[in-house]
Amino acid sequence: MKLRKFSTAKVATIAIMVVAAVLVAGCGSLGSDQNTFSPSGEVAQKQLDLFLIVLVPAVIILIGVFGAMLYIFIRFRRREGDGIPKQIEGNNRLEIGWTILPTILLLGLAVPTIMSVIELGGSPDDDALGVRVIAQRWDWAFDYTDPEYLDADGRPLSTKELYIPIDRDIDFDLEALDVIHSFWVPKLAGKQDVMPGRTNRIWFNATETGVFQGQCAEFCGIGHAGMRFTTTALEPAQFDACLAAIAANGEDPLPAECVP
Repeated sequence: MKLRKFSTAKVATIAIMVVAAVLVAGCGSLGSDQNTFSPSGEVAQKQLDLFLIVLVPAVIILIGVFGAMLYIFIRFRRREGDGIPKQIEGNNRLEIGWTILPTILLLGLAVPTIMSVIELGGSPDDDALGVRVIAQRWDWAFDYTDPEYLDADGRPLSTKELYIPIDRDIDFDLEALDVIHSFWVPKLAGKQDVMPGRTNRIWFNATETGVFQGQCAEFCGIGHAGMRFTTTALEPAQFDACLAAIAANGEDPLPAECVP
């Protein structure tokens, strides 16, 4: 029996397909807790909108280029008996076209990109809730710094998990006590580095109630994988009741007022 030989190209193709299948399988469902394509906040939605504005023309161009390449490879492939084809050099119309069209595309994408960057880089609403985020290996602390959440000695209410009201901007001051971390709640906003010796800022809001998973997105040591937290978004009245219950009885066990 004759064994069939596989070329290196075929083996590489099969290997790439297997690896791709494994990677795609790890993406989870579109409704997963950390899926950025299913935003639950205004900032996350605007970031997704901008991403799609850039992604859609890129995919169209990708399909067009690879489709044209495939057509050319098949239509103009060399056949037995073909001689040397006619040699041509340059095409002014094509060269002008593929210089002008990408320029127009980039200028068109620049407008929404710059507008989104300016808007998301601005300040939150005046009534934003102030929260100081403290990161250290390997957990988080959330201090509510508004006057109504300070005790008699002026110390802020501190929690191990994050609780926020819906439909209200949250203004975060991010601080680290040891190494660089990264604060990320995928369904509410993008990442922001948390650095020792420096206070970074980020703001976002939630537009629906629920519990959203957050994590450190910067490798910070052996316990990095466990540096997770939850963000619980509540109706404003329930949020006030939740923090009042935590201030009175602590966070463990979790008060019923803090369950969406």
